[in-house]
Amino acid sequence: MGNLIKKNDFFSPSIFKDFFEDDIFNDRFFHRRGMPPVNVSEDNEKYQIELSVPGIEKENINITRDKDMLTVSYEQKTSDEYRDKNYHKREFQCSSFTRSFNLPPDVDFSKIDSMHHDGVLTIHLPKLENAKREDMVNIEIH
Repeated sequence: MGNLIKKNDFFSPSIFKDFFEDDIFNDRFFHRRGMPPVNVSEDNEKYQIELSVPGIEKENINITRDKDMLTVSYEQKTSDEYRDKNYHKREFQCSSFTRSFNLPPDVDFSKIDSMHHDGVLTIHLPKLENAKREDMVNIEIH
């Protein structure tokens, strides 16, 4: 009997496993590429958006509302500390993200608030019956 040598085929599933298993509609796809995971919930009084933003200080997050669109954004710039080093391997990356949410018509824009605690940014969107709304405002993070 001859010796059998297992040959790695170019089209072996192990080579392309991650590529073909990634679904652009899968949360892992966005999370791995710098997009923070999000939870959106609703009860009788409000909508709530939670973004997982560990390691990001609230001062570096921008929340704006323009008409019926709420946008959360963050941009990290490279510091000189990182530029001046000769890295053998560098997995820390400068990143940024922008996530936008279409707001339902029953959100009371004047009462939107947010909170940043333990790496989670929570945005509260209270509901209303009928009220006049302003078109563009910045929302302070507490």
